[in-house]
Amino acid sequence: MKKIFYLFILVTFFACSSDDPISEAVIETVENVITDLAATGSVSQQTPVEAKKTIYGKWNFPNSGKTSTLSKSRSCAFDFIEFTDESYIMALILEGEKITAFGSYVMNEDSSGNVSSVSLNFNLGTSEITIATLTNIVVVQNGENLSATFTVDLSIPDDASFAACNSIEGDYNNVGKEEPMEASTNAIEGSNHEILVNNTWTLVSIVEDGEDVTSEAFEDFCIDENASYESGQDVFIDGCSPPTSLVLSISAFGSYSFVYTGGSQGTLVQVDPWNWTDDSQTAMIVGEDEDLITIVSLSNTSAVFSSSYNDEDSSGNIVSTTDIITFSSPSN
Repeated sequence: MKKIFYLFILVTFFACSSDDPISEAVIETVENVITDLAATGSVSQQTPVEAKKTIYGKWNFPNSGKTSTLSKSRSCAFDFIEFTDESYIMALILEGEKITAFGSYVMNEDSSGNVSSVSLNFNLGTSEITIATLTNIVVVQNGENLSATFTVDLSIPDDASFAACNSIEGDYNNVGKEEPMEASTNAIEGSNHEILVNNTWTLVSIVEDGEDVTSEAFEDFCIDENASYESGQDVFIDGCSPPTSLVLSISAFGSYSFVYTGGSQGTLVQVDPWNWTDDSQTAMIVGEDEDLITIVSLSNTSAVFSSSYNDEDSSGNIVSTTDIITFSSPSN
């Protein structure tokens, strides 16, 4: 097992109008090199460019935010939805387990060129479908806080593991926006924070003490853990093919996501928290175990991270290991 591959990841995968009518679109922004972190307004009165600014960020669902159908099914509930410039992450809690969906989103326009709805797409491997549509999106500012109301229509396929969550569609109020990281609010163009957040990163390689172990890290997704434990060696799941690609997205709101594609298990998503160790922005703490990741080099086209840790060799001895993980930015 290659430690660096898991240092970032710990979580298992996968609007109605406001009380006061809003007569015109309002875009309130904070000057920032990342994006507008405090945009407000009624999305139905905004162009796609304006609406992207309004929905950008992480929106956390309170239990009290559901107005209509929460009592019908308590087996599933929304946790959060986060929008970046081009993609979304939707986290659901199904019978105590977190299910995470990831994909692109589409701003659907009306005849006036304003946004009538936002479609959330999900890649099945062979095709892309819409699993949710948001309408009546309104974002308002209350004091120093931002909150949203909107209507969610769900169309999760019946054969999906989280199809039961279709029952929680409806109107949601007071969905609070996560506070951005201080480094996001104060980001400077060309800083490590700005570069990490404003790019998406595709895995190039994982090197452990000079040995390339990238393929082994992907193959771990096809290991039968129970059978491997009983036999004392790796046992692979019959018919399983591992992912072939990994994309890392780092959020301005203190989370990051790994999205794996190309394997027989479909699109797999993993989400966890992160933060800088200090203002130098040269090392970060990731995951619930607060593992330390150090930046070796960083530009708009390449990100190289390292981590040192103690591991057990085949003889049971504790040895020190250093992993180097390299990403490239496909947007550059």
